[in-house]
Amino acid sequence: MKYKVAFTRRLLLLFICFNVVLGKTPQEWKSRVVYQILTDRFAHTDKSPDEDCQELYEYCGGTFKGIENNLDYINGLGANAIWISPFAENTELGFHGYWSKNIYETNPHFGSKQDLKDLIAACHSRDVWVMADLVLNHMGYPDGCHWSGCPIDNANNFTEFVPFNDEADYHTYCDIDWSNEQQENVEMCRLAYLPDLNQTVATVRETLLNWVRDLNTEYGFDGYRLDFVKGISKDFWAEVDEASDSFTLGEASDWRTDFVASYQGSLDSLLSFPMYYTLEDVFQTSPLGKLTQIHDQLLREADEYQDTSVLGGFLDNHDRKRFLANNGNSATLRSALAYLLMAKWIPIIYYGTEVGFDGGNDPQNRESLWPHYDTSHELYQFIADVNTFSRSLGQNFIDSDQTETTYDDEFYSFTRLDNIKLRVVENCVVVVVINYVFLVFAVLTNILDHSNQVTVENGEVRVTLLNGEPKIYYNGELSGAQMSTSLRMVVYMMSLCVTSFILLSY
Repeated sequence: MKYKVAFTRRLLLLFICFNVVLGKTPQEWKSRVVYQILTDRFAHTDKSPDEDCQELYEYCGGTFKGIENNLDYINGLGANAIWISPFAENTELGFHGYWSKNIYETNPHFGSKQDLKDLIAACHSRDVWVMADLVLNHMGYPDGCHWSGCPIDNANNFTEFVPFNDEADYHTYCDIDWSNEQQENVEMCRLAYLPDLNQTVATVRETLLNWVRDLNTEYGFDGYRLDFVKGISKDFWAEVDEASDSFTLGEASDWRTDFVASYQGSLDSLLSFPMYYTLEDVFQTSPLGKLTQIHDQLLREADEYQDTSVLGGFLDNHDRKRFLANNGNSATLRSALAYLLMAKWIPIIYYGTEVGFDGGNDPQNRESLWPHYDTSHELYQFIADVNTFSRSLGQNFIDSDQTETTYDDEFYSFTRLDNIKLRVVENCVVVVVINYVFLVFAVLTNILDHSNQVTVENGEVRVTLLNGEPKIYYNGELSGAQMSTSLRMVVYMMSLCVTSFILLSY
């Protein structure tokens, strides 16, 4: 009997260990709201400084332990996944993680391998998933080289790199000519003078694929963000996708929908750069852009992508000016955030957006979050409220379609979960016609301002949209169990005088 008990326990442990190394599927990732973190800029291991980091081209002191110690902040925002910086040891000044020196070691500025494992374990204990950022296109700068240039005598000195320390591991030196972009040139030449790995060399290819496989076993990441996928051929990315045994999200920074979509199939999904540029044109210009651009972009996406519901949607990231650097109106940002968080994709929030960061081009968009942690900030509270609301809707909301209902240059709306009729009766006034008899005299409450209530009369509710503020209404108590089983509709509306209104009814 003792032998049987011991054997059973051993089998259980083996099963648990096996289960840990499996990543999450694209379908599972649809339930996530992702918080993107630059590890070096989020939090120190111990108390973070009371002043901003001033030298933004250098290390500022953020660590894996700093993230682990501040998971309450991330949870409070309503995020249930994090995307962390590339974690490998980097060459000098590689605070962001994209200049690998030794792929087998963690960046000592961030912490040890055990620190990273502890962070992942702490996240998993809270049902927070961890997406690792992998750089497979290039290594860091050789000694004497820099993003502003690389002397020819230094360009092919790879002796400090692990494991790719031989000139045969790299493409012959050339620089990408962005003024005359050709795919062959992008795949074979150097991005900002960074040594370009040659994945057609069998030893390079297999070494990278084995590294990805080993990450599953050693760390148990839930998914991978893959850097600069434009720089490597699609057949290699298909092998990476298989080796990862997990959700893969590629970065193909480009405005062309057909070009970006061409990588889906080799990888599970892509960051939604074409829609990012569309939302930038709509929300961040002065005057604001035409709202029909969103409709037009959704049509292009429906034609080109295999699955739009697993795309990574975002308004800010570490390579672009922050939203508020282009448009300092926080009401417009809230409207754009309402779209980001309620549309049918995987929303990604770049750290600092929740406290109103407005940095410009790199490195000004890579500020230290300390000393700005502020869970009472209006943007933090807005994001938290919308995330809490959407999560309370359960699987029905995740699976629901995003259906456009009304759109023109100055007004745009879509529904989730059910269709209703909308009509604009005058500038900034919308009538919502509700087709459910039991809602004839219902009272709807705005979850973002509980003092704001509207009454459904004879199947209609009239809402005035002013000052660019989004609104999300519900009928009754906001109970997770109740909402997930009784939901009938979610409506998102935008007009140039408001940008958004969302009605929930059940």
